[in-house]
Order: sequence, then structure tokens, then C-alpha cells
Amino acid sequence: MKTYRLDPAKLPQQKNTILKVYGITFLVLVAISVALNWGQETMRSLLWMIPLIAILFVFSGNRAYKQRKELWENYSLELYDDHLVQNQPRYPELRLNKSDLLSSTDKKYGMLISAKQGKDILVITNYLPDEDYQEVVQTLKGWIAENQAAAQAEAPAPEETPQLEAEEKLPEEPEPEEEILQADEPEDEQ
Repeated sequence: MKTYRLDPAKLPQQKNTILKVYGITFLVLVAISVALNWGQETMRSLLWMIPLIAILFVFSGNRAYKQRKELWENYSLELYDDHLVQNQPRYPELRLNKSDLLSSTDKKYGMLISAKQGKDILVITNYLPDEDYQEVVQTLKGWIAENQAAAQAEAPAPEETPQLEAEEKLPEEPEPEEEILQADEPEDEQ
């Protein structure tokens, strides 16, 4: 059994992403609000609203970062010889047997695993340390390849249907002859 955890060196990248998303959204919202209310009496009330909106965005961004930090501290992926177990905050433990894995799809954020329980049921995130991520991906792809090979070996061969000696053939349609289209000649007007 081996346990994998998220890379602590990749957590500051999450903080930067959160700051960019919430900061840019706040600036766009303020710019739109000012543009819509410029030169109107509602501009005075907007001056009170901007600090309140800023507080809301700071609170939301801080909460998002705390959730990511909690994920980094409590996430674990355990690989055994015949199954895997994934634990993360606010989700039930996910246990998959080696024989349940059906396919994988590579994405920019990691690898999606489909199993008998459902499509894209497990995400192997690339926030694991790079060496660990490659090791997990290779192990799981090996399991999937074994399962696919076993499924092909167990699949019954299609039975050959005996051909009838006197098969009924549909009459062949004659090939259409080429037709020369002639323009209609204008009728004489009288």
C-alpha cells in the first residue's frame, strides 16, 4: 500500500488563481456599476456599495482559499494491490476495486477514471507531486489495460452463421442511363 497526498508546493498557485478570479471580477463589477450610474443621483449610494461589495469579495475569496487549504491537508489517495481508496473533505470515501476500472481520459487538470460504478467517477489530479502523479497514472493505466484484455478474452466469439447454398438475391437495378437535358425552347407567342 502507498499513500499519495497533494503537493504543498502547488498550494500557493491556488491562492494566486483565487486572487486573480475574485479581483478581476470585482474590478469588472465596479467598472460596470460606475459606468451605468455615472452622472446620476444613484452614484452617491454606489459609493457606499463599492466597499460593501469589496468586503463580500474578500470574504468569499478567503473562504475559497480555506477550502483549498483544507483539501490540501486532508486529501489522500491510497493504492493497494487490488483496490484504491480516495479520501477528501466533504465527500464520502471512494473505494474502487482494480477489476472495476474500465477506462481513462487525460485532461489538462489530471486524469478521469471511469469504472463500473459510473463514467468519470474518479479524478486523479495533477496537483499531486509530479513523480507521484506519473506513478499513479501508470499504475491505473496498467490496471485498465489488464481489465480490457481480460474482457476481450472473456467475450464470446461471434458465431459464424452458415451460408445458404441458394441465397436469394435481390434483382440488381439497372444503372441509370445518362440523360441529356435539353432546354425548353420558348413557345412562339401569337
